[in-house]
Amino acid sequence: MNGWRRWLQRRPLWTKLAAFAALGVILTHAAHLVFANQISSRALAQEQDNLGRTIARMVAHQAADAVLVDDVVTLHELVSNVATGEGIAYCFIARNGRVIASSIPGPTPPGLVALSHPEGRSVVASGGDARYLDISEPILGGAAGEVRLGMDLAPLAATRRKLAVLLGSLALVVILVGVGAALVVGRGIARPLGDLLDAADRFDPAAEARPVVARGGLEIARLADRFNLMMQRLGAAHEEQAQARQKAIATERLVALGSLVAGVAHEVNNPIAGMKTCLRRLRTEELSPETREEYLELLEEGVRRVENVMSRLLDFARPRSTSLVPVGLAEVVREGTVLLPSLLHKRRIILRELSDGTADCRVLADRRQIAQALLNLVLNAAYVTPEGGEIRIRLRRKAGRCGISVEDDGPGIPAPIRSRILDPFFSTKPEGEGTGLGLSVTRTIVEAHGGELGFEFPERGTVATLWLRPSPEDARPRA
Repeated sequence: MNGWRRWLQRRPLWTKLAAFAALGVILTHAAHLVFANQISSRALAQEQDNLGRTIARMVAHQAADAVLVDDVVTLHELVSNVATGEGIAYCFIARNGRVIASSIPGPTPPGLVALSHPEGRSVVASGGDARYLDISEPILGGAAGEVRLGMDLAPLAATRRKLAVLLGSLALVVILVGVGAALVVGRGIARPLGDLLDAADRFDPAAEARPVVARGGLEIARLADRFNLMMQRLGAAHEEQAQARQKAIATERLVALGSLVAGVAHEVNNPIAGMKTCLRRLRTEELSPETREEYLELLEEGVRRVENVMSRLLDFARPRSTSLVPVGLAEVVREGTVLLPSLLHKRRIILRELSDGTADCRVLADRRQIAQALLNLVLNAAYVTPEGGEIRIRLRRKAGRCGISVEDDGPGIPAPIRSRILDPFFSTKPEGEGTGLGLSVTRTIVEAHGGELGFEFPERGTVATLWLRPSPEDARPRA
């Protein structure tokens, strides 16, 4: 039942209407055939019975005198003349179970003679393939015998067949007309609905909506009008939503600017204060060449710190265009860690490079930008790794991606803030020690390469992975 229902639901509307129309006509015709055949058969049988009884009474009246005087010749002539009538198969006169005169050639069948007629009703007799309506009419109230008349039922059967053919032909015409009407009506409904479906599929809230032209009756026209109004409202709602999104972005930028000012100001003020001190002493004091050189180095260091903060800010705000070329992961690791040994050596942190067999994997990348992204991850790992700890750089591969993972021995990232670690200006470092832009810049770089920045959180430490697309020749299956 469910399968039939699903099949029916997938059929077009005009098909279902046509099927229901045909089914309705067929059921109606079947019922009509049953009842009309029964009624017409009864009417025709009753008419034939009435006709036969009328003839039998006439024969009984005419045969009364001949039976009383045993005029067999007159009786034979009478029954023979009656039997020549249309629709009359036989006629005979019997008295006390003995046939006196009969139109049947040869002896009259005993079974036919012995037929009983309860309460004078007619009975159906058969002889070979033929069937007859046998009628009994008493002569002189039964004292002088009875007249037996056989009405041939073949004309009745032929009439019933003609009636069935006529009704069947009429039903076939009605079925064809009903199916045609259902097709016209169904397609008249289905086509406008199809236009509405096509318009719904093509609808783009960002583009100007094309109104649907109503085709069909009043209800379809009203539905098309409502659909056009709905598309207009959706387009207006989309435009309002876009404007609200732009306002939200502008608001977020203002909030981010406030956070940036608070974070960057501290990063810049510290080196500037030191630089001012150096300049004041250089101008007001007599210093030895060694001391002057030391102050100049401090000035240079302060300038580098300011430049570093500004550079990171610009990297986040205006990412430079990327130039993707095939490059090996091992080369990226070397370039990204070339400046780290001195920094890690001061804290006795070991940097270990590991591989699961993908060291020769080549990816599509901008070598300088990916090296910068890797450097950001290692610096974050170095900040949380205790002295004497270890940072592991692992080359990895998964379906359709090659990756560089940075694993640290830090305390890990608490679950409540894991969803925020990529937010701009969010930092777990104490105030003044970071701007919260490192991971945001890293994600921007990786996404510009068509990759992704992923994180894993084991029981201790954090695993950050740069997943990149392999170059075409490396992406091919290997034998």
